[in-house]
Amino acid sequence: MSKLSSSFLLHFIQNRFLNTVSTTTLPLPSVSTIQFLTNSCGLSSGSPTSAGRKLQFDEKHIQQYGAIIDFLKSQGFENTQIAKLVSRGPSILQSKVSNNLKPKFEFLQEIGFVGPLLCKLIVSRPRILNRSLDSQLKPSFFFLKEILESDEQVTTAIFRYPSLLICDLKGDLKPHIDVLVSEGVPSRNISRMISLQPRAIMQKVDRLIPAVKTVKELGIEPKARTFVYAVVVRLSMSDSTWKKKINVMKSLGWSDKEIFTAFKRHPNYLGCSEEKIRDVADFCFNTAKLDPGTLISYPKLFKLSFDKRLRPRYKVLEVLKVKNLLKNKKIASVLVEGERRFVEKYVVKHLDEIPNLMDIYVGNVEAETKSVL
Repeated sequence: MSKLSSSFLLHFIQNRFLNTVSTTTLPLPSVSTIQFLTNSCGLSSGSPTSAGRKLQFDEKHIQQYGAIIDFLKSQGFENTQIAKLVSRGPSILQSKVSNNLKPKFEFLQEIGFVGPLLCKLIVSRPRILNRSLDSQLKPSFFFLKEILESDEQVTTAIFRYPSLLICDLKGDLKPHIDVLVSEGVPSRNISRMISLQPRAIMQKVDRLIPAVKTVKELGIEPKARTFVYAVVVRLSMSDSTWKKKINVMKSLGWSDKEIFTAFKRHPNYLGCSEEKIRDVADFCFNTAKLDPGTLISYPKLFKLSFDKRLRPRYKVLEVLKVKNLLKNKKIASVLVEGERRFVEKYVVKHLDEIPNLMDIYVGNVEAETKSVL
């Protein structure tokens, strides 16, 4: 085993397992690769893997294990990622670098997974390395490429749901696409749905059909861009959860018509948790003093982060209001504006009059107090 591997193993054990492995029971000078793997991955020799099979660590393969670890390091994997990868997919230790791992890594890099992105992908789904490059990985990629509009969308979809690379896309994905096409959903919207929410569309087709029916009954046309987002939201929850969300909105005083009017505008708002819905409604009605009609017109408010978006922006607007610098009285429209535009228009623009406005925006309580004195 190379000096690089040995020093890496020793360093890893010293830093990661100091609290769990006593130096009196595990003398560092004599630590072998097998001992490293056992301690770092939480696996004992012969312990079951995630696939239900036993992986036997063999002293005769120490050099092979070291070569694999060195290869992973050369690809940018951090020590903790290597340990996690081996614990989730220990069969990687039985791989050959030159004719197995290296070609697969090169292919993944060619299609857009480079640097940290590649490492995260492999760690999240180690089984990718167990599948055939020519009969599984490449066919899956090119199947997706035929459907999606660009290589970037394919990469995005795979990163969000790595199982796309290792499942039977023709058997699992095509039936869903056929359903959407038969309903008149444009191909560009289907592509958008797959790239943004691949996990949702990979559910059983028996769930997709009633979800499509529900969305159509609510008055959203299949050709509308919001149609696929509405379908995804409906797919994301059971019938009972869907009814609970509707009842939460009714408890806020909304009628069925108002609930589904907002759903047509921004379907994702019903994907929020019940707690989030109530917190945002409380803020909008009791703090920002918005009327119910405004919230129905801007359902996107429910999706915004309370601590990172709503409250900081409202504090800025309140300071501008006190200083008579707030010309736009439509608070809701300001709250949903893009970050760059908001900072330029409502923060940077007024720094001459209120030098500490940026501090207020980022949560400096002392700056907020001084601004109103």
